[in-house]
Amino acid sequence: MAQTAASTCEICTGGPGEYYCQQCDQSFCGGCKLSHLRMKISKNHTFLSGPNINKEEKLFCTEHEEIYFFYCQDCDTPVCRICSVEKHSRHLMTDLTKSTAKLRSELVKTIESKIATSSQTVSKIERETKTYREEVKAVIKTITDDGKYLKNLIDKKVDSFVKLVQDEEHKALQNMSTINKFYKGVFENCQQWQKNITEMETIADVLLLQKLKKLKVDSDNIDLKQVPERSSVSYINKKPSGTEIDSLFGELQFKEGKELMEKTENQQNTR
Repeated sequence: MAQTAASTCEICTGGPGEYYCQQCDQSFCGGCKLSHLRMKISKNHTFLSGPNINKEEKLFCTEHEEIYFFYCQDCDTPVCRICSVEKHSRHLMTDLTKSTAKLRSELVKTIESKIATSSQTVSKIERETKTYREEVKAVIKTITDDGKYLKNLIDKKVDSFVKLVQDEEHKALQNMSTINKFYKGVFENCQQWQKNITEMETIADVLLLQKLKKLKVDSDNIDLKQVPERSSVSYINKKPSGTEIDSLFGELQFKEGKELMEKTENQQNTR
């Protein structure tokens, strides 16, 4: 609201212009105001004072210089007595004071209702926000616990596979070591027999025959079976798809308060 700067009384030009007569469009000091209201011609004049002074606002009919007494419902405007007859004679008219009081009462009730509703809504939103945050916390914990549970299962499965492979490795290496040791012994014996035969070339045939027969018995007692195929191990990995991984977890569900959000956004856009 526009306000006038500090002024002096336009009547006595000595005192401060603290009061503004809306009918005369002049500033008055306290004394001149009292004198003005004692005069018959201006006893019904209205004054504004302090921060409420706004010379742009007119509380009287500028055409007839009369105070507004009525409110025209059809034209939605205040009117004076003369205007009510000359320009609004067939219009729905009500008392301006009563219309203002009625509108004020209705507006107060409307605002009080909105205050109560807004207060209840704020309380509800705060409660629901708290509940929602607790839900989020619980969901995150559940998802994390599921992840830990699945990871624990995977770790156990990995440990089980590794142990199985290591056990099989131990058995296979033992078998291979036993076979290798046996054939090393055969190899060393044969080398020794070969050396012995070479050294027997100077022995008489009768004695040589007996020694050779004995070596033949020892040689025949060795059964060189076919060496078994080596042990082998392999692992065919499976790379699960995203769908297969998703199937291990629960289903996330979201519900948003879209209606309230849309109304709030629309109200903010109209401001």
